Amino acid sequence: MRSLWSMVIVTAGVFAIVHIIVVAIPVCLSGGSGESQAFAVAIFDLPIVWLLGFFPRGRAVLYGSSPSIYILVFAVGGTFMYAAIGALAGWGVHMIGRVFRRRTP
Repeated sequence: MRSLWSMVIVTAGVFAIVHIIVVAIPVCLSGGSGESQAFAVAIFDLPIVWLLGFFPRGRAVLYGSSPSIYILVFAVGGTFMYAAIGALAGWGVHMIGRVFRRRTP
């Protein structure tokens, strides 16, 4: 039986590592420019892209005002977003496991 915190930490870590491999490394290596990293950002970090599109300064981040802010938002912010999603997923899996464990004799 896994504890709640170990499940949350492991799934958050796995989600964060996947984001680092798929998005953060290409964004950092390309310096925040280029099509391949932009497609990875658009696909994997869609909530951040969608949210930035509502604000004038957010659109400036998306469309090239400062590459360093772009890298910070998507490499670091996206990784934290995926870690939070992974933590929620780990919590959900743990809670579902508790429900099924109680129902079985």
